[in-house]
Formats: sequence, C-alpha cells, structure tokens
Amino acid sequence: MMPIVLRLWVVAALLFLLSACGLWTRDTSEPPAPLPDFTAIGSPVTLWSRSIGSGEDRFLWQVLPGVTDDLVVVADSRGRVSALDRQSGSPRWETRLDDARIAFGVGVGEGIATVGTMDGDAIALSLDNGGEIWRTRLSSEVLALSPVAGEIVVARTNDGRIHALDRLSGTVRWTVLRTTPALSLRGVQAPQMLPGRVLAGFDNGRLLMLGANRGNVLWESTIAAPSGRSELERLIDIDGHIALYRGVAFASTYQGRLAAVTLGSGDLIWARDFSSYQGGDVDSESEVLVMTAADSHVWGLDPRNGGDLWQQRGLRLRGVTGPVAVGNQAVVGDYQGYLHWLSVQDGSILARTRVGSAPIVSRPVLADGVLYVVGGGGQVSAIRARVGNE
Repeated sequence: MMPIVLRLWVVAALLFLLSACGLWTRDTSEPPAPLPDFTAIGSPVTLWSRSIGSGEDRFLWQVLPGVTDDLVVVADSRGRVSALDRQSGSPRWETRLDDARIAFGVGVGEGIATVGTMDGDAIALSLDNGGEIWRTRLSSEVLALSPVAGEIVVARTNDGRIHALDRLSGTVRWTVLRTTPALSLRGVQAPQMLPGRVLAGFDNGRLLMLGANRGNVLWESTIAAPSGRSELERLIDIDGHIALYRGVAFASTYQGRLAAVTLGSGDLIWARDFSSYQGGDVDSESEVLVMTAADSHVWGLDPRNGGDLWQQRGLRLRGVTGPVAVGNQAVVGDYQGYLHWLSVQDGSILARTRVGSAPIVSRPVLADGVLYVVGGGGQVSAIRARVGNE
C-alpha cells in the first residue's frame, strides 16, 4: 500500500466506495521507490533503543516523544505512558491509562506531560512519577497538543477547535473555532507556542496567530483556498510542521501552496504551488528551507523567495516524514523504519540507518544534538543527529 494512503485513510475509504468496480482488476498504482544507492560519508550512531509498548493502531496514533532535561516521555496507542532516562533509555516510571486510547502525545513542560485521546480527553501526568494530575473532556478527539508553556497547554480537536487549558487544573480558559471541511486529512499541525502567542493551522487552509491569554485573533492569513469540483480535490489542510526562522513562518497545505508569512502581522512575503502534509525545517547555517512534499520528494528551497535549489526524488512515495535540519544535514524517516540523512547543500543522500521494521510515525525530535525517533511498532530510539565530519 502506498504510504500516502496510510496517511489519508479517510480518503482511501472514499476512493474505495467510488471505485468498487475496480475490485477485481490488477493494482497498477505506482509502488514506493526502492531504497536508493548512495555513497555514505559515515555511519549513524544509535545511543539506545527501547520498546515502549503497542503501536499497532498506527493509522490512528500520532506520537511525538516529549523531551525534558533528563527524560524522554513516550506513549503507546493503548494508554501506556513511559518516561525513559534521556541518557541511557532506562525506565524511570510508567503509567497505564487503561481506559484511554491515546491519539496524540506527548507534550511536556512546567512539570507535566500531556496526552490526548480518541474519546476527547486531554490528560496531564506528573513528570516526577507519572501520576494523573487532571483529565478534561473536550469537544471531540484530541488530535494534537502543544508543548506546555507558561500557564497553558493548547489542544487541537477533530472538530476544528483550539482549546487552551490551564496547566494546573485542566480548566478550559478559551476556545477558538474554525469551520472544518466535510473531508480532511487525519491529523493536524500541533499548535506552536510563542511568547504570549499561539500559532495554529487549520483544515481550511488558514493560519492563525492567537493571543495566549484570551485566544483573541491577532491575525489570520490564507495560505491556500480550496479549488476543484470534488471534496478530494478541495483538500487543503495545514497539517505539517511549520518552520519558524528570522520572524517568518513557512506553512504548507496539502495540494495547495507553501507560503512565507511574517510572524508579527501575518503578511504574505511569498507563496508558491506546493503540496505537503509533513511540512519542513530551515537549516540556519546554510539558510536552506527543506520541505517534504506529498509524494515524498524532498526539496531544498530558498527561504527568501521560495525558489528551487534542489530536489531529492529517490525517496518517492516512501511515506517520508517532515525533515529535521541539523548542521548542513537534514534527517527524514520513512514507512519501512529507515532514517535518511541528506545534504542540505544539494539533497544527496549521505547516510542511512534502520530503527525498526515499522513505519516512523512522526517527525523526529531534535534535542542537544540527538534525535529521538518513535516507530509505529512502539520502538523509541536515540540517535546522534549528525554523521560524518560536516
């Protein structure tokens, strides 16, 4: 099955209904590209790796490891939340939320870890011992959570709402709603916390900057507008990671546009046709914007004007994650559990390692030169972020 279909399960179901007449015909869809050959500049170093539970519901499960000064906090789809020692990977504590089907996590900060569930609960646990601090029922399934910043954690629910929750009590401080299209991709961009502000993308192709205290709209920018006759053609979700660099946000939509907007006012600097549900990152050393397109081509772009610098086609349809840029290299994961290191200068493949046989389900998290990676089989690994001598 093509990786994009793994991501677009709602779309796949609709296509199944619309094309039942092809059930008995040979599948002629393009397969994912085989692993490309390359000349390695070094070998990736795995610092530790540990199984953290079941990831068998990976079609519904989106998890990012929450990284603190001394812990890596991860969750499995069946409600197990584990804290691992950041240096060694050894267990520090484990909590079983037996009545929770975790859809997203883990947000960390200010002494708590948060997860969201398919039943609409946002749950906060103590970073000291994993004990449950509060549980708040929201309007629908919790698809994303921000890091915990200051007095609030921000949750994004499946019905198009943004909820700001008090970090001490879980009380809802404010809610913002934007209309959700009839059909959208599963998964959303996690709200990003800025000083006194919250940056959030929506399924209608709009990007909002909200005041953290009251949820007031500071600005709203249209990244893409829906076009086409069918609901499939009109999908324009902002789901990928939004890179921030020098006061600019780089936001992309599925089958829509990539745009650079100012963080202060939301004014459009430039925009170009681009389709992505994984987003991108900016390498500050070389000043290159690295983007993962919907077809898993990885692009290097000029952040000043969106111009093409290079394109890596060798990972086509491999379900490539959003990139993490580090020291003139960019790292992406794929649907077979491989991590690929690319040169930010020309997009060439520099190194590769496998962290497991299951898909890498989310963009790796970078902290202090180490990548923390979660696989769909429930494996979490700590890997040195750079390879070679670059």
